[in-house]
Amino acid sequence: MRPLAVLSSLAALVAVTVPAVPALAAAEPVLTVGQVQGVTRELPRTHRSPLAPATGNNPSAAAYQVRGVITQRTLARTATGADQHGFFLQSRRDAADGDPATSDGVFVFMGAFTDLRGGYVPVVGDEVVLSARVSEYFSMTQLSGASLVAKLASGVTDVEVADAAPPAELAAAELWWERHEGMQLRVRDGAGVVSGRNVFAGTADAETWVLDRDDPALDRPGFAARTFRDAHPLDRVPDGNGGRVLLGSLGVKAAARDNTALLAPAHTFDRLSGDAVGGVYYSFNKYGVQPAAAAFEAGRDPSANHPPRPARRAAEVAISTYNVENLYDFRDDPFDGCDFAGNPGCPGVRPPFDYVPASAAEYTAQLAALADQIVADLHAPDLILVQEAEDQDICAVSGGELVCGAANDADGAPDTLQELALAVAAAGGPEYRAAYDRTGADDRGITAAFLYRTDRMALAAPRSVLTADPRVEYRAAALPSNAQVSNPKALNAVRPSDMDTSTGVDGPNVYTRAPQVALFTVRTPTGGYPLWAVSNHFSSTPDARVGQRREQARYGAAIVTALPAGERVVYGGDLNVFPRPDDPTPAAPGDQLAALYDDAGLTNLWERLPAASAYSYVFDGQAQTLDHVFVNDALLGDLVEMRAAHVNADWPAEFAGDGSRGSSDHDPQVARFRSTPALSVGDASAAEGAGVLRFPVTLSRPVDAALPVCGFTLGLSAVAFADFEPWAGCVTVPAGATSAVIEVTVRADARAERDERLSLVVAGLAAGVRLADPTATGTITDDD
Repeated sequence: MRPLAVLSSLAALVAVTVPAVPALAAAEPVLTVGQVQGVTRELPRTHRSPLAPATGNNPSAAAYQVRGVITQRTLARTATGADQHGFFLQSRRDAADGDPATSDGVFVFMGAFTDLRGGYVPVVGDEVVLSARVSEYFSMTQLSGASLVAKLASGVTDVEVADAAPPAELAAAELWWERHEGMQLRVRDGAGVVSGRNVFAGTADAETWVLDRDDPALDRPGFAARTFRDAHPLDRVPDGNGGRVLLGSLGVKAAARDNTALLAPAHTFDRLSGDAVGGVYYSFNKYGVQPAAAAFEAGRDPSANHPPRPARRAAEVAISTYNVENLYDFRDDPFDGCDFAGNPGCPGVRPPFDYVPASAAEYTAQLAALADQIVADLHAPDLILVQEAEDQDICAVSGGELVCGAANDADGAPDTLQELALAVAAAGGPEYRAAYDRTGADDRGITAAFLYRTDRMALAAPRSVLTADPRVEYRAAALPSNAQVSNPKALNAVRPSDMDTSTGVDGPNVYTRAPQVALFTVRTPTGGYPLWAVSNHFSSTPDARVGQRREQARYGAAIVTALPAGERVVYGGDLNVFPRPDDPTPAAPGDQLAALYDDAGLTNLWERLPAASAYSYVFDGQAQTLDHVFVNDALLGDLVEMRAAHVNADWPAEFAGDGSRGSSDHDPQVARFRSTPALSVGDASAAEGAGVLRFPVTLSRPVDAALPVCGFTLGLSAVAFADFEPWAGCVTVPAGATSAVIEVTVRADARAERDERLSLVVAGLAAGVRLADPTATGTITDDD
């Protein structure tokens, strides 16, 4: 974490007459800030001051004298809670270098000290000459080890404050930002918020992304008035969304003299109320304005953007996917070294564990918030594909409570999800049960899993890939755990030796968090039917580990291909990359999910979302999709509606004022499917001399009891009794079968005539069966 600092407002400065610079030693030339920054012509993120060392973060060996006005104080917090001080220094208008290719501002780092060497305490409005060393600290030009050479004036306000309105094209925007690094910028009143406030727990840094009030994206209607990734159907211009502006919290902390102070909470579609002025800071590859204060006016409610609708339980089944973001409990698992404060750590995981709740109260509040969303916003879906739950299993449900002990693998279900199920029930929701295969967890104990309603679904007996012989055809060796018999079951393989590792790799296997495969029986009035579900959590970072995610999709396709033909399959979760046609590296497309589309023949239901609602995550102010629901053709035919619940990604973190909003960093999705079997009749044709029209009757899936199918014929161009024997009656689809035939007798004649047609109409089915296509046409072809 680079040290940060917070700035004071210029509004209180009082203009004064500025005296000339006093005579300084001839051997010590006084530089403008622009001379320190140097000219930026290209490659702004790698630009270096001509006075800094050619590489690295260390300061120059020599100290340089620099003249400027102190425009703003800054304050930051280290990971251990200590203060880090600093300020912005900027040339007066009439003392700048006049070159638009150089920045006239620079950051001065003070560290834990509130004064400079020699005792000078920086005061906003003082024009000073400093002696300091120059560095490029993680690509931001800064001065450090500073001391006061001379104070030239106080109360100076004559510094440039430009509007924060960078170009739309990303490369041009980055050049613009580098040429304003360290300078004061004005984010104008009315700027549109395009993200929720994000908070980084370790350092209490906060950030909110906005667009200038004149940005064309804000002119889009309704919920489209925001930034989407370029490939999104509502963002057709490949400009990189360079107009986004980051508001940071360093000025707010300094103004409050509190390193835990945050920006005011805001959600997407809010508007900035009043100008927000601050210096430009660069950290973690992002330029940001650090105002002393920022206030917001409430805008549209993001959760009103095409929300999920309740399923009709008698005729539909609802399936959700939800990344619950580090759902850890506040218990110290004695069998886990990285799930509680004070633990020694796990392979690749070292303290501090910032993903663990700080208290039992915080954990309980998180459970209540997630439960509220499941009941109120998701309308208690029948099945939830869960990601980022802790794998701990030292507890079991007894008498409606979670009872914990000292035994590992207490009941084969994850404790956090069992406790979430209890919280759902306490919130007035139905009974859920949690299920997983613990062998699928990663080193720090994160796992995918399932929550399913016990009144709507049940786990079925293991078969197919859930047996000791899963027969998943893949080009690398299966892990030994694949041979266990269980439902659910985690399936994984050794990473192929030729896998592309050029953008990074995550462990020796295809997955660090293996996909969980489960077989459920969906309960309906006409009997149960099988549903295969695969809950996934692919490797993170869309533009890193590209080869590994491509391999994960290949293995996922191999799992789907190994499942019984014709049975319904949902494959979903946090796949950590975008849907087609989006790609994290358009210059070298990876098409990372290609195998799911092409090899497995799955359909991504992202394509069925309303355009303005087609996202599940907001990153740096851009709406994008990381969470997916893929289905096979059998389940796609049952689709009623696909929706995303925008209850998290657009909302401020660490803010109780929005109730359960912002409980995760991902938005859950809900797809509704018809659960009743569909009956259709097909067309038939016969020659006059053939004797019979055979109309096929087809059920979309078997039912438990024999099903009478009744109907009648109507003549169109064909005439009853003259061309065909009229039919009115019933046929039966046997229990467990999916087809029957209705036969209509054709009469022959000796006349040469055109083909003739009649209609077959099916009406009056048993409850729990829907008529998908109740009419068919019979064609009698002339044989004379």
